[in-house]
Amino acid sequence: MPVRRPSWQEQLRQTRAKERLLAAEPDRFPLAELQEISNWFLKSKSPVIRRGAGIAPRSEECDILFANELVSVKNEFPTHETAIIACLHLLSYDQARGQILSVKPDPDTSPSDNLFLDHRLPVYLQCIILSRHASPGVCTDDELVAAEELLGVVRGKAKDFPSMLRQLQAVGQETVESLLPLKLVKKCLRRSHYRENLLHEFETLRKQRKWFDAHKLVCGLRNLMVLPRVDQLLREVFPEYPMWVAWRPDARRIAAWEGSTIAPYRHQIRHVLDLEGPDTTGQQRGTLRRSSPHVFTAFVRMSNWPVLDRLLDDLDTCLGIGPATVDLLYALCIEQSGGYRHFSPRAMDQLEAALELRRDDASKTLANLTRSIANHNSNNNSINDRVVAFTAALPLLTAHPRLQKPFGEMYDLARRAPTTLSSAQRQFCHLLAENRASERLALNVLALGRALLRAAWLHDRWQPAYISMLRNMPSEHEIRSTFRSLSDSASSSHRLGLMDFLATRLGGTVLRTGSTASVTVPVQVEAEDPIWYARMDIDRENLRRMLRSMSKGTPASVIDMSVTTACVKQSFAEPDNFVRELTGIMIDDTDQVCVNLARFLGPRSITGVGRVHESWRTLLLHMMRRRPPGMLERCAEQLSLQSWQSWLDNMRRIFTDNRHMGADGRLGFTTDKFRDYTQRKMGVGRSLSTSTWSTASTGTP
Repeated sequence: MPVRRPSWQEQLRQTRAKERLLAAEPDRFPLAELQEISNWFLKSKSPVIRRGAGIAPRSEECDILFANELVSVKNEFPTHETAIIACLHLLSYDQARGQILSVKPDPDTSPSDNLFLDHRLPVYLQCIILSRHASPGVCTDDELVAAEELLGVVRGKAKDFPSMLRQLQAVGQETVESLLPLKLVKKCLRRSHYRENLLHEFETLRKQRKWFDAHKLVCGLRNLMVLPRVDQLLREVFPEYPMWVAWRPDARRIAAWEGSTIAPYRHQIRHVLDLEGPDTTGQQRGTLRRSSPHVFTAFVRMSNWPVLDRLLDDLDTCLGIGPATVDLLYALCIEQSGGYRHFSPRAMDQLEAALELRRDDASKTLANLTRSIANHNSNNNSINDRVVAFTAALPLLTAHPRLQKPFGEMYDLARRAPTTLSSAQRQFCHLLAENRASERLALNVLALGRALLRAAWLHDRWQPAYISMLRNMPSEHEIRSTFRSLSDSASSSHRLGLMDFLATRLGGTVLRTGSTASVTVPVQVEAEDPIWYARMDIDRENLRRMLRSMSKGTPASVIDMSVTTACVKQSFAEPDNFVRELTGIMIDDTDQVCVNLARFLGPRSITGVGRVHESWRTLLLHMMRRRPPGMLERCAEQLSLQSWQSWLDNMRRIFTDNRHMGADGRLGFTTDKFRDYTQRKMGVGRSLSTSTWSTASTGTP
């Protein structure tokens, strides 16, 4: 007995089609398998109904055959939908489309939202999608795209904004109304939290003032407004859309705001950026500043619209210069003004004067000055910080007179700058009296004093005595040398002298310790030239070491630092053998070394042979002066007649101006003494010569 073949419905149930539909996996749906089952069923029924010719696909008989078969599974979900898809390719257009419409769920009559959204709606959307593959003419391209996008929504895979725009583009067409009515689409969009996602997207961009990104999204929405159903959908799922669609910012401006220049200050100047943002007041103006510009509302009431336009234009200019210039805008127009509600057009005058320089470093200097003045009484604004700010700003204002009125006069620098210097001087002297002197503060005080001295445009506001005090401040080298001496000195009187020097010359006062003034000890402060620390070859380094030793010791034996410094510098201009031989001569501090140095320099001083630099002449003179008194007498006694006469000749060649003679020479050298000692030595020489001749003639010893 032949085995009975399962019915068409039973064969469909045995496939995995239902599982794929419930899993919302149309790509894995076994469409070919189901179509083969339907083809077999149609072929098997043909001899029974009509002997001879079979039932033709898409014929009335075929439509009736499958319509009757579908009735038996009508209440069997999702077997009914599976059966429709299985026979769809065999049905006529009207029958096929009618069968798809028959399974369209009604959101109003669905027993459960979860059942509707989790099962019936996804299965229905897959019927539309698969119908396009089974029978291409059953649904349109718009219906296919709309179904695919909505299926992505219910599956939770379409939450980004571009996919939202694609959804609106697809479901906004009137041609999809029959298969995808508006009510069904709205429920689907609510299921996807479309409104929440859209609001979150725009709110995030609004809080960050990312207007350019928001503008790109808005352009996408605006382009969809021509679609008939989009307006209705947006009113339902995105009621704020009229504000965004009405927004008309300057696209080039907000694009420039996306750069890295503005990034560090985006939050600080957020209310300025809001002016080019959407109109949040509900008036649907092109930008907020054309409506009621939030914190700047007071200016609108004063009919002061151009001020806000200027502010945005200035911000555009700032971005073209650099981040420090954006910070200057914030410091002047917002921070200094005490907030947006006290925003002053005068601050914009200052800003625009600074913008003319088009220098980001200058903007940074002016921003620091502005904050230093605005935060004068703040605990975070130390005296040292104020000194640095004024020191940097004064040369800038001096070099650019255009800035002197908006910054110099408005900030009253003629009073504030000296006041700041005075505060720094008091602090320095206070630390000095407590033996905690700060070299850094001392140098900062000097720098501000020098800046004030060069600011001649302020001098007519000050007393001559004050300018004289600025002019008498010590040099940087003197200050550094004094601090080195303070750290090295063991003598209390010497330390007090150094401290008094700093207090009077730099601090502008007399140092006091306790209740009585300290005793002022004259201090000779020598500035050390950088040449003393420059890199040199070994010969010049040895010479420099010898010269440095000559500048140390007791005051009577010390050679002035300016003399030795000049020699070190001149050594670079001399030949190597000159330096090497000179160093070999200056190995000690004796009379003979001075004589040898004269013998070295003398022949080189003869016209036509060479020229001895003035520094070496001065060095020899000071070396002789540092010798104990009586050098002339000692040399006359120790030198032979020939060496004596050679020494005198070399001295005349070296000191053609006779600077070594008389009272000015401070050596005790006079013409009479030279003559007397020469005659004596010559007399001794003749006596020795006669004695030698007599001894030789008599043969006696």
